[in-house]
Amino acid sequence: MFALATFAIIFGTKRFAPKLPGVLLAVVVTTAVSWAISFERNQTVNVDSIQDAEARVLAKDYASTARAIDSLANTTARINQEIRAVAAAKDEARFSEQALLEADLRVLNREMAQRKLANNERQVSLHNLRFEHVVTADGEDLFFRKGATPEELATDGRNWRIAKVQGETLTLMGGGAVVGEIPAGLPSLNVPHLDMGMFWVMLPSALVMALIGFMEATSISKAIAAQTRERVDTSKELVGQGLANMVGSFFSSYTVSGSFSRSAVAAKSGAKTGLFAIISAVAVVLVLLYLTPLLYHLPQAVLAVIVMMAVFGLINVRALIRAWYIERQEAIVGIITFIATLAMAPQLANGILLGAGLAIVLFLVRTMAPRTDIIGREPDGTLVGISSSGLQPLGKNFIAVRFDGSLNFVNASRFEDVLLEARAQNPQAKAVLVIGSGINDIDVTGEERLRDVIDNFRESGVEIYFSSLKSQIYQSLARGKFFDMLSRDNFFKTKEKALTFMESTYG
Repeated sequence: MFALATFAIIFGTKRFAPKLPGVLLAVVVTTAVSWAISFERNQTVNVDSIQDAEARVLAKDYASTARAIDSLANTTARINQEIRAVAAAKDEARFSEQALLEADLRVLNREMAQRKLANNERQVSLHNLRFEHVVTADGEDLFFRKGATPEELATDGRNWRIAKVQGETLTLMGGGAVVGEIPAGLPSLNVPHLDMGMFWVMLPSALVMALIGFMEATSISKAIAAQTRERVDTSKELVGQGLANMVGSFFSSYTVSGSFSRSAVAAKSGAKTGLFAIISAVAVVLVLLYLTPLLYHLPQAVLAVIVMMAVFGLINVRALIRAWYIERQEAIVGIITFIATLAMAPQLANGILLGAGLAIVLFLVRTMAPRTDIIGREPDGTLVGISSSGLQPLGKNFIAVRFDGSLNFVNASRFEDVLLEARAQNPQAKAVLVIGSGINDIDVTGEERLRDVIDNFRESGVEIYFSSLKSQIYQSLARGKFFDMLSRDNFFKTKEKALTFMESTYG
């Protein structure tokens, strides 16, 4: 009901009264109605008030396992401190002690993970149970499984479910979910304590969080920029996140990053500049200081609809369809990333990491196998690849090969394979011309592979020539003293000059 009402208010104001703040109006109206009808109905009871043996066993097992998990967490924290102390001592005589502690830690971590998994399953089972509430003649609250209430007892007509288990106490929910109590006030200013021992332990995790935060912020900013046609400066995004995290450390804040939902809502609301973030921050401060009690009854369904309506506007199906027709592999990566992000929610970063990993793999595959072809000539003089045109090579005694890719450690072997294949297809050739206009960079591995290819071909009586190399490639070869091995006369600035030379020299 509240979800439909929120959708109607936002959609209606956007269409019929676009100047009205639809999101704010929806929040105010739904919160007021939720308070008026007592939308939230929670009740805290003892586990014995549950008149169902299965539910009582699940709740008690959950509570006992939760206590065991807390105990294991304290034990693992203590062992971690002992391991750091032993490692800091740098005493080889205590190596066996450290190994035993690390073995104990692995066992405890495994046990804690198993107990957490078991409790997650119990929590799902408890949440799926439905109860009916009965108040006895002496005022005692009893909860029976739905459909199992004795006929002589009258229920309140509501469906109740277990929302929280805290020891022997259960919190049951007979209404809707609301935001609830929001802690008021602002965090205090404290200078962070720098512990070099913890610094090196936490550094890898910090780097991962920084990378994930940067990818999240970049993803949402580019999604919004695609609609507004603005340019995204990723360097400024990274600097901004770094400064925000540095300042946040003085207030014990969480890791700061761009927010998918908040940015989507801002874009949907018509925000155009960074001034929105400043005004929004001031508003949050005022709410935390003075208005948190007013948001207690805000239904969670309202927040869900606001976020969903904002995020749906960022889904660009047309771009995915275009990618499917232009480059199907990229479209598949996009579809997998989209599905993974939904499946891994609320851990959206995991889906983004998967997509980034697939994009890197796709990039490496393309880099490892750049486009290459032996060159032929159309009747009108145009140079084309013979594999797609069915033409013959330019000459009988020489081969012109086009290599469209950087020459580095990833594809250096591919370069050699291409020349060997061309030589095998034309065994009578006495020279090979490499048209290198598509080579943008070269590394040490690529330069070494060039030397090997030239040596191997010269042993077979075949000379290597290059044309159309970019200036940075030419300079890199010069710095590596490559021209001591291959004369500068074997290099041509344009392919036309190179082909004229090849035709006149080798025919």
